Amino acid sequence: MAARVDLSTQACDICRKRKVKCHPTPSSSDAPRCGRCARLNLPCTFLSPSRTRGPKKRIRTHAESEGRSSSASADRYSTDDLCDRRLFTLIMQDYLDYLYPLIPIVHRPSFQQSLRENRDCKDGGFLSLVVAMAAVVVATMPSRFQLYQSYHPPLRFASRREMARYCYDKIMALRDSNYFDQINFQKFATSYLLYAAFRQLGDHNMSRMLDVEATQIARLLNLHRISEYDGLNCIETQLRKRGFWLIFYGFVHNQLQNVLGERLSYLDPILLHSINPEDLMPLEVDDEMIFEHEVLLPPSPTSCLMTGFILHSRVFWAAVRSSCPDSPAEPCPCVRARDPTVQVTYLQDRLHSLKLLLEDIPPPLRAWQPPEAEITSNGNLGGSTADVQSHFASMRANLHVTHLWLQSLLIDQLETAQAHKKGAPVAMPHTQPTAEAKALWLQREDICRQLFYVLYSLPQINLEANGLHLACKVRDVAASLLVCPFNPADPEAELAAGYLRQSTDILSRLDSSECMATMHLQTWVDTDRIKR
Repeated sequence: MAARVDLSTQACDICRKRKVKCHPTPSSSDAPRCGRCARLNLPCTFLSPSRTRGPKKRIRTHAESEGRSSSASADRYSTDDLCDRRLFTLIMQDYLDYLYPLIPIVHRPSFQQSLRENRDCKDGGFLSLVVAMAAVVVATMPSRFQLYQSYHPPLRFASRREMARYCYDKIMALRDSNYFDQINFQKFATSYLLYAAFRQLGDHNMSRMLDVEATQIARLLNLHRISEYDGLNCIETQLRKRGFWLIFYGFVHNQLQNVLGERLSYLDPILLHSINPEDLMPLEVDDEMIFEHEVLLPPSPTSCLMTGFILHSRVFWAAVRSSCPDSPAEPCPCVRARDPTVQVTYLQDRLHSLKLLLEDIPPPLRAWQPPEAEITSNGNLGGSTADVQSHFASMRANLHVTHLWLQSLLIDQLETAQAHKKGAPVAMPHTQPTAEAKALWLQREDICRQLFYVLYSLPQINLEANGLHLACKVRDVAASLLVCPFNPADPEAELAAGYLRQSTDILSRLDSSECMATMHLQTWVDTDRIKR
């Protein structure tokens, strides 16, 4: 028989805040001390007054207030037009289980408490947020969408695009003409999640417009200015720092891939050079350690879900700027555009910085050594060890594929810049490559080798959690192999052909889009230009 665990009659203040069981331990002093506080070396106090036990007063919905006779014809919950409430709760849990490690745009304990209290039934802003979350879950994970369709009662939408567009229409119907007179982080989060949902679906026209909306709210909230964070509580501060990096990822995408020049930029060169990335890095703790008026820091750094988010942010920053405060001033884009030599040097520095960035990272996030036994957390995730391992696997895919993809894009730009420096066209296939071209090609091969190792070493569910973004990055890296400067019979060309076959196999499993990829094509119609 398992040994009985004695529970204290009153939880200590920290365990009460975190809503976990308080386990007393023998103490040589008169003051009691629970095991969790002893392990984390935290002060263990019993100062908060006890509250009356028992269930909270149930909040009645509007339909219930009208009487049970009318409830049969009225929606009981504000999300009943989407799906059954039990299914909607499952979708919210799927966001926390699969997408939260990659899009940590809510404070997990506060969000879960709001869901338990059915806050969406009385708060239109929160309703918009959870509906946007439902949209991004179904847009990102087709396997879960298929599960929702087999639920009882099943999800009524025939496609992920149909549900995402319904969610968008529902959110727009909740707005009035005064919507933008007052802004907050929740409104930014709603716009960002909708943008992410339509981008995952490959609906670039809709995602482009929602990107502009999220970008504008981010600028109005001054997410990029640490001086504007004064007066915010601890939860809001950490959420806004995460929000900055989420919108910054899109900014870097546009900097490196805005082929048609149609996307508006979040930052200009002056603002970018005024930002110290360390000021805006979130604290490396789990949400369960963050309260409105304090953050409980562990006695020693421990890998947690925010560790992967921070490293991912550093990778994106390194693609456009140096992280070293003592580095010499970087040339502005206009100077680089006029001088190919300056551009080549700049791109070589960016590529070198990126390569070295992930050399010494925590074991749970390393690409080459996935140590399952070493995965721990400095907070109370409320899940099993398998859940935590799954979260880290999703982050590993996101981190390392992004790291390799950005290197590949910089090599693309470096090849073009080197050709312009010499006043010659970019090397064509089956021509004798220069020494510089050979060196860059070897780097491409190494990037592909690392990429396939990461993709083949991770479970499919964790790759799927990264959505269409992952497939697009893999496709970009593979496409760079098509312009092979070697003759088809050369060993380098044969190796490239093998990598292309592997990428085709991987993309057949990763690309879950419901429409043709049109990222680099004009997808809008200017009706004023149509000849009548």
